[in-house]
Amino acid sequence: MVYKNITIVAIILSIIAAITCNFVLGIEVDENLGIDTPEMLNNSTLQVLILIQRYSWPVATLVFIYAMYQFYVIGSEVLDHKILGQRLIVGVSIFMVIIQCLPLMYAFLLV
Repeated sequence: MVYKNITIVAIILSIIAAITCNFVLGIEVDENLGIDTPEMLNNSTLQVLILIQRYSWPVATLVFIYAMYQFYVIGSEVLDHKILGQRLIVGVSIFMVIIQCLPLMYAFLLV
């Protein structure tokens, strides 16, 4: 795969951003799926961004599995599907970095 290094770096950055967001913002999730953030960051937009960040992992995993199916299984016979699968893999990994960094960027803009 041509963009293997970019994909690996993007996935590692998205995992680091998700962990960092929980530590920096001090996010706690209660039993009723409510999000408790510090008082100065108690904002509905930030809560929506955090929910998007948290629930983007299952969706991205499903799309990533489909992209790998396109790249490895169907792409072994048809070159167009291999190129499409490679684009999807790189696109999903870069999209995850952006989604995982959005709450941090928004919180730093507020403060």
